[in-house]
Amino acid sequence: METWKMAIRNISRRKLRTTLTVLGIVVGVGMMLALLSIVSGMDVRVTQMVRALGGADITIYNATTPGRGGQPFGGFGGFGFTIQRTINLNIIEQISQIQGVYAVSPQLSFMGYIGNTRITIYGIDPQTYDEVTGGLNIINGRMLNVGESGKIILGKAIMEALNTTIGGKVKVGVSTTEQREFEVIGEFETGMMFQEYSAYITIEDAQNMTGLENEATQILVKCEDPYMVSEVANTITSYIPGIRVTTPTAMVTQATQLLNTLTMFFATIGLIALVAGSFGVINTMLMSVSERTREIGILKAIGAKSSDILKMFLAEAVLIGALGGVIGVAVGGVLAYVLPMFMPGIMGTASILGRTTIRGVRQVGSTQLFTPTLTPTNIVVCIALGVLVGLIAGLYPAWRASRMKPVEALRHV
Repeated sequence: METWKMAIRNISRRKLRTTLTVLGIVVGVGMMLALLSIVSGMDVRVTQMVRALGGADITIYNATTPGRGGQPFGGFGGFGFTIQRTINLNIIEQISQIQGVYAVSPQLSFMGYIGNTRITIYGIDPQTYDEVTGGLNIINGRMLNVGESGKIILGKAIMEALNTTIGGKVKVGVSTTEQREFEVIGEFETGMMFQEYSAYITIEDAQNMTGLENEATQILVKCEDPYMVSEVANTITSYIPGIRVTTPTAMVTQATQLLNTLTMFFATIGLIALVAGSFGVINTMLMSVSERTREIGILKAIGAKSSDILKMFLAEAVLIGALGGVIGVAVGGVLAYVLPMFMPGIMGTASILGRTTIRGVRQVGSTQLFTPTLTPTNIVVCIALGVLVGLIAGLYPAWRASRMKPVEALRHV
């Protein structure tokens, strides 16, 4: 306890030098925590987005390449609604017969219009869609019924943008000129703005609208056992040519690999800053040893052991590191929320709908991609790093002080 009291008294005697030294640790710890918090926020957001993509275990797409003169995307009346390459619904029966498949549901998605607002429209089979994905999160109204025509379910964001309510009428079509009237019967919420800029109608209405009878853009598959997803996906790929499959597991794996790379990159930047801060601690401690040579000699002359001197200087270095760690965590916590505001295109806010939106929609479409997450683990690790840097940086000056001969130290002027 006496050692710590002396250490506190010694670093308090030179406040300016101590403050500047602590600042070096603060910068490193602050950067480390801010960057790790941003990556943690990305991790949480990516997981939410993958989950919100739907409850389907497997999504099947058309993977064929169009030949010369082919048309990979649809066109309509010169206004150009866009749609992915389609799959004939006859393969649903083939997929249903594959062992391990629990349910199959077709989905026809395309970029269409509600009035002048461009959104994504999904045509679904309500019964099988519920079986495969668990259904939409309806917060107002109701879900579509099988074969129901002229009814539509809108996302919360597009409902607000259009200023419409349940029971209201909207004009829906593949262009702004050829549209038909739909009644709004439900409102769903996902928690993500870009997904709420979409609408659901029955697949029959979607096929009539696009002229793609008996076609779908995706086939959603639910497996009997979640552990069979990879096996079923491989079987589907080998059984049906010209398709590709994606699974949430594969998406999560890819996202995790990317986030791990980002974590390593940001952690390296923070460590470099910490190493730079450690040189400041070394310099300060060496200066302190030099200035207090006579003090060290007196302490040894009255009976202090080399180990006591070693502990005293190490305690000072650890205190500097701990101060830098605690203050750095506070600064890093603020930086984690401030940095994204200055880098909107990289890791802050972004316009989800971009320039595809039109008047009245753009402001709603601008939203924050993620919120930085301060985790107890990251806070503890950053404070510990500050203490560790102080301890390591103080080893050599403390060892040098403890090795001084009392007589030589007392002669120092």
